[in-house]
Amino acid sequence: FMEGIARSQSIQFIGIDNLTNDGFTSIVRALGSLSQLEELTVWGHNNIGPDGWSELRTLLESGVCKLQQLRLSGNYYIGDPGVGILSNRLRGIGSSLKVLALRSNFIGNSRLLAVVEALQNCTGLEILDLSSNDFSSAAAGLGSLSDWLQNSPMILKYLGFECCSITDEGLHALAEGAANHCEELGLDGNESITATGLS
Repeated sequence: FMEGIARSQSIQFIGIDNLTNDGFTSIVRALGSLSQLEELTVWGHNNIGPDGWSELRTLLESGVCKLQQLRLSGNYYIGDPGVGILSNRLRGIGSSLKVLALRSNFIGNSRLLAVVEALQNCTGLEILDLSSNDFSSAAAGLGSLSDWLQNSPMILKYLGFECCSITDEGLHALAEGAANHCEELGLDGNESITATGLS
């Protein structure tokens, strides 16, 4: 099966769900020759450890795949190794990336700052979905994202922050960049935002 994936000249989308670290590592290793791959989706309750993230790093830094969509959602063990790899290797994907979804990955303030730093070269980004991460204490990270948006010439089609426990302070930090540089802002499920924060 893995050999078939590695030899394929037609696979443009790979979706990975509910895998162990060994399973994830084997599949990502097989993707190394797929120059036509456009979308990689890793969602569900994947137990990906350092070996798996290291293999993903190798894939991204190889430059073989010019991904247009990278969706890593529901990986509860992404941790600092996973975010660190993303932060360093998103620069390599650069302008080809149109969709980045990092839902439910336990990304807090420090990891959000790292992700924002990595977005500097993603000049073609259209959708950024960070929903279902805990940003209750992430005013600094949200402010950094706002600054990035304001200094970027692009307009996001969608910016997702649903169910992120964002507070009034966090919303104020995000507001200016989000208001002027995205067409749709998803804030559903942030019950900590009050009428004062929306005013």
